[in-house]
Amino acid sequence: MSVDPITVLVVDDERLARDRLLVLLQGEPDTKVVGECSSGLDALAAITLERPELVFLDVQMPDLDGLGVVAALGEEETPEIIFVTAHDTYMERAFELHAVDYLRKPYTNARFASALSHAIRRIHARRAEAVSSVQPSEAANVSRFSPVLTALQGVHSDARLAVLDGATGTWHIIARDRIDWIQADGSARVRVHIGSDSFVWKKTLAELEHTLDAGVFLRVHRSYIVNVNRIQQVKPLLKGEYSLILASGSMLDTGRTYRDAVERFLKVRT
Repeated sequence: MSVDPITVLVVDDERLARDRLLVLLQGEPDTKVVGECSSGLDALAAITLERPELVFLDVQMPDLDGLGVVAALGEEETPEIIFVTAHDTYMERAFELHAVDYLRKPYTNARFASALSHAIRRIHARRAEAVSSVQPSEAANVSRFSPVLTALQGVHSDARLAVLDGATGTWHIIARDRIDWIQADGSARVRVHIGSDSFVWKKTLAELEHTLDAGVFLRVHRSYIVNVNRIQQVKPLLKGEYSLILASGSMLDTGRTYRDAVERFLKVRT
């Protein structure tokens, strides 16, 4: 049974940039272009009318930029987004908005194919989730998605973030499950530790507690959040505190106010 092609909208204020995307998409049998726009305001109207599953979205446009387009959409209205721009200034914000990918012009055909492949997997997973959540009486109406549900059980979208190497100015796109621990580093940013490397992330620990997976990341100190999968040893200290030894060799002392959280972590594993 065939699967419906993924509907795509192309948005860029430059004609040549739109044409290149349209040519590349013509060679993709799993996609169907439902429109093209040259401004953010036109994009909002087209997204509302056409309900595309994927949008290639320019960041810098004269009337309403790509970030503004996403901000103006409700959560249920927002399709998967691949931002396309000549600048990397907005990369961190793009991933905060859960963009699929960020194509920096000029990009290669291989880079385009990688971004599109990631988007297709994410959209198929979204379709499969929609099928699994419908009532039995509605199942017949979405039966065309059943091959996707069978093929993609257990597929989830990547949880990635953009972090900055302050020494080189290079942005690194990393999977969150690679993080060892996160440390408060100033009033409005944190330092993300991955092995012997560390990167700056413009978030506060308080914000992160509400966005990271609570089953993986545990707040153990007013200045630390740790990936529990990296904990190798837990040593009791005085006054209800503990010392955590991570796989990377890092040693973190917990705060007394987080004693219950650490002990709950230990209890479920004994």
